[in-house]
Amino acid sequence: MPERVGSTAVANERLRGALIDANITIDALAGRLGVDAKSVERWIRLGRTPHARNAHAAAKILHADPYHLWPSLERRHQAVPVPRDEIVTCYPTRGAVPVELWRTTVLGAVGVIDLAVSNLLFLADAVWDLERVLADKAAAGVRVRLAAPAEGTARATLDDIFPALAAVPGVRVVEHRGLRADVFRADDDLLVTTPVDGLTPALAPVLHLRRLGSAPLTGGYLTALDHIFATAEPCAPSRLRAVAA
Repeated sequence: MPERVGSTAVANERLRGALIDANITIDALAGRLGVDAKSVERWIRLGRTPHARNAHAAAKILHADPYHLWPSLERRHQAVPVPRDEIVTCYPTRGAVPVELWRTTVLGAVGVIDLAVSNLLFLADAVWDLERVLADKAAAGVRVRLAAPAEGTARATLDDIFPALAAVPGVRVVEHRGLRADVFRADDDLLVTTPVDGLTPALAPVLHLRRLGSAPLTGGYLTALDHIFATAEPCAPSRLRAVAA
């Protein structure tokens, strides 16, 4: 049974109140952050201050100010983040990534969604009705960009999964001949498949990264995404099937 925040006196009443207002359980928040539920419990009951990347992500989920929830963050904010600070966790293969993480990450995006992936079938399985989700996000003002290989079996995958997405206002669908690492970005969260010679993307490790401060690690991937979309070509109209009106 997912644990809810009860009435017992706790050290961080602001965080408990934010959870109650957002109607989010401790387990649900922990799952979306990719941390252990016991860590969230310690933030509430013992007044522990989480790492800045988790504090900012939690505040975003709760629609709250992280410095209101954790005033001590103001002092820690002066520290310069190092690359390892942006690593939330690492998975040995794509199949080891919790299915719910893909879905909650894309559903939680409010500003940007970038998908530069070699094959979309796994993502379509993880995020039910992905085309509608992306279209709805674009309609809500989220910038949605999708890059797929210009040739190969992934081309058919794009046609099958997104037959009409290219026609949706606010969505950009392109082809690129130089895709290497699979990069999935939703606001400040990135899931990156790291290429390994001799392994298919499905068997390669996946990094869950969260942009922090000057982005010492994620900055490289964000720059790569912008380069991909700047040098890509629009999908040929004949390759994206039109949906009958």
